[in-house]
Amino acid sequence: MEQTTPQQVKKFKTFTYQTSVEWKSHRQGFLQSEGKPQIDVSSPPEFKGIAGVWTPEDLFVAAVEICQMSTFLSFGSRKGLPLRSYKSSAVGTLENVDGKYRFTIVVVKPTIIVENSWTKEQVDELVRTAHDNCLIGNSVSTKVIVEPNIIIE
Repeated sequence: MEQTTPQQVKKFKTFTYQTSVEWKSHRQGFLQSEGKPQIDVSSPPEFKGIAGVWTPEDLFVAAVEICQMSTFLSFGSRKGLPLRSYKSSAVGTLENVDGKYRFTIVVVKPTIIVENSWTKEQVDELVRTAHDNCLIGNSVSTKVIVEPNIIIE
């Protein structure tokens, strides 16, 4: 009689994140999350908001950029990446598509400096792996492009 073994199914944890927004005046409010500093938020000036205040558009682009960095740092740490510096900038393009505004592309441009025990190809592969596994990038329909500048010292 043939014995069967139950297939092992990997169980993944589920996480939840909570924020709250409260209106202050005009088109401005503040964003909060327990245990974190409150930040002022508004719609951008081009949509009659307040200049110099974080907007949903800023935070959207920042979320993509931060996720790329944190995923890269996590994978790099596991692989012993001799990182000296990571700094990036990101640009998101907001366009009207079929009568609705949406981000069509976010380009993240990290400058990564590592010690010479790694090659540019190894670092580039790590950048690509981080991009493929970035949960924010995987959660949005916006095209995300990562254009790294890798420096070996």
